[in-house]
Amino acid sequence: MHVKHLRAMTSALRAVDYRYGGWACRTQVQALLSWCDKAFAHSANDAVRRDFRCAIAELHSLAGWTAFDAGLGGSAHRHFHLALNFAQGGDLVANIRYRMGRVHLHHGGPAEALGMFRLAGLVATSHHTNAILAANQAWCYAELGQRVAALALLGRAHDEFARADVDDAPPWAAFFDVNDLAGITGVVYTALASTVDQSYARPAIASLRQAVAGYRDDMARSRSFALIALSLNHLVEGDVDEAAAVGVLAVEQAGDIMSARTRKKLEPLHDEAGRRSATRLRELITPLLAAPSHAA
Repeated sequence: MHVKHLRAMTSALRAVDYRYGGWACRTQVQALLSWCDKAFAHSANDAVRRDFRCAIAELHSLAGWTAFDAGLGGSAHRHFHLALNFAQGGDLVANIRYRMGRVHLHHGGPAEALGMFRLAGLVATSHHTNAILAANQAWCYAELGQRVAALALLGRAHDEFARADVDDAPPWAAFFDVNDLAGITGVVYTALASTVDQSYARPAIASLRQAVAGYRDDMARSRSFALIALSLNHLVEGDVDEAAAVGVLAVEQAGDIMSARTRKKLEPLHDEAGRRSATRLRELITPLLAAPSHAA
């Protein structure tokens, strides 16, 4: 009963994180972890303890992700390492390492992130997980300006995804559906437009539009990220009016999400708006960048 209850609670909190951001559920996640410490100590049956360990690993992984989203990098790494200690191997370990890699990527360390994604690949067992890892490695290579490697891995991600049983994905990996694949494809092209050739803004726009149209309300944070990237690509193409129109949607979405990552992703859009004299867009973003991190 403890394991079933824990997984149900973790699933509910994960949904809050997707919809409202890490700050919206961090306190509840921490409270649930405190309950786990006591419940795990009283689980005598070996089979139950084994299942409990995996469920606690999933919760620590979520705790790390909410901390990351809230801008608490040190806490994120601590929870991810605890998650690895509880995990039993396979795709769950791969997913935890993937999330550790995303922290590096977010903080401007694509080479470090790439190393973590490769480590994750050593234990990944499903096409679905391999699709996630290939897509994120493509993102790293794009940030490093390595076009050939980025496009090759992006192609592999799409191939692995086509072979994956997405409907049977575990709860902690179910976020990566056709919409998220379109979103990260757009992000890879966005990075290539910045590091290699601005012409990649065109395919980025096509992929990001697909992602924005597909994301449901329960994936509001992901839609917010895609809208920010979409607005940026319109600026790169010189379409200031369309960038502003999309930017309005991005800012409206971001204002409802308690995520430090959202604010950080708005920074390059804010800077590009300044370079392109997109005054209206810049003025829309400025208040969000000035807000306290827990309200961003």
